[in-house]
Amino acid sequence: MFIKGVFCNINFQIIKRFVLNILYIESNNKLVDLINKNYSNISHEIILVNNPTDALLLLEQTKKIDLIITEIDFPELNIIAYLRKIRELKKDIFIVVTSKLDIYSSFQDFQDLKISAILKKPFPINKLKNIINQIDEKINIILNKYEIEKLKENCLNLQILNQELNSFIKPFKEFLFYSETDLEGNIVEISDSFCELLGFKKEEVLGKKHSIIKYPLENPLKYIDLWQTVSKGKIWIGELQCKNKFGHDIWFKSIIFPKKDINGNIIGYGAKRQNITDRKIAELQSITDDLTGLYNKRFFKQIFLSERNRAKRNKKNLLLLMLDIDNFKKYNDMYGHFEGDKALKKVASVLKRNSKRANDFAFRLGGEEFAIVTSNISYEKIVTYCERIRESILNLKILHKDNTDIGFISVSIGVFNLEIEDSYNCDEIYKFADIALYEAKNLGRNKVLIYKKQNV
Repeated sequence: MFIKGVFCNINFQIIKRFVLNILYIESNNKLVDLINKNYSNISHEIILVNNPTDALLLLEQTKKIDLIITEIDFPELNIIAYLRKIRELKKDIFIVVTSKLDIYSSFQDFQDLKISAILKKPFPINKLKNIINQIDEKINIILNKYEIEKLKENCLNLQILNQELNSFIKPFKEFLFYSETDLEGNIVEISDSFCELLGFKKEEVLGKKHSIIKYPLENPLKYIDLWQTVSKGKIWIGELQCKNKFGHDIWFKSIIFPKKDINGNIIGYGAKRQNITDRKIAELQSITDDLTGLYNKRFFKQIFLSERNRAKRNKKNLLLLMLDIDNFKKYNDMYGHFEGDKALKKVASVLKRNSKRANDFAFRLGGEEFAIVTSNISYEKIVTYCERIRESILNLKILHKDNTDIGFISVSIGVFNLEIEDSYNCDEIYKFADIALYEAKNLGRNKVLIYKKQNV
């Protein structure tokens, strides 16, 4: 049973309700979409598989399935042999079969196999819900007969099994978008659903390099890890971004695996994908500044720490730039907040253009204060990089009559370079860059100042 921690409370007096693990085998994508829509908010865990082979493989490798709902209209499928195999693998599991055919001639066999219910397609979704609820009640009655003391003793083991099950079954969910490539990366097979999502016709992508849908700004280290994994004959699981034919971003949870001949030689690669675009958009919105489109302060704290640790681990330097628009309060007072917002957006666009590498991150920390976190820039190029940003903002020529003798919007930049041998924490790095920013303003603004470590 998929526990989700309900047995961890040692002081409970009655056993709580269990989450039901349902394995649903269905080849009709429209019905799959309907199931997703109607069951997205329920507490049960539904694993969607589109063929009997994958279903039996999953059943062979995990004990934690409570209910199987399976279509039996697959071509060349020996229905009774298939159901007997399920029953052999899972003696006590509940089984519901669905079919658009008249299968009542097999009723005696179904009785012998202890089939819980038969659903004739098409069926109302509420009828399926009622069957699931009835089975849920039966399972909970059975489980509530267990001795509480025995459950307490096995709590830790159940938690461990639950974690293992989670890691195993999640990749099987809702992977409807499939493609195959040869060893040179040419697309040799692609599913209709994947073509439809990408906006391509099959003939537009078959024979083309898989890079036709590759996201140009994806972290190259991710692809290095991917190819190193699959070239060794292993399966790679992770998130990848791509662009459809119209330039729109799409995110996938992907399973990429090698395809082998009968001698075990790799002859190509297959990929199954789950569309996670809605979730990724929601995640991005939570870490993005609404006005400028840069990352926000909340994400800065997270990235700053992870990039600092990554730089130390990879023996690379880490660079923190603190930027502040000079005399911006005076700008708002003179030109109004509408023009102020326009100026902030233009400054942000400069930071975006100068933060295009996978390890570059640009942030708006609040008001007129910005930051850039980056790494692996040689000391000789730090000043050049920072001066390019400062000059690009000045060259926007945004009129600002109250900005000292400059007459245009400008920025002051404080910089701290964390070198390989340094051991400063994030708070110290931030403080040093902020001190450099303060000094840059004291020296007349529109300047870049790198913190001198001998002052530390």
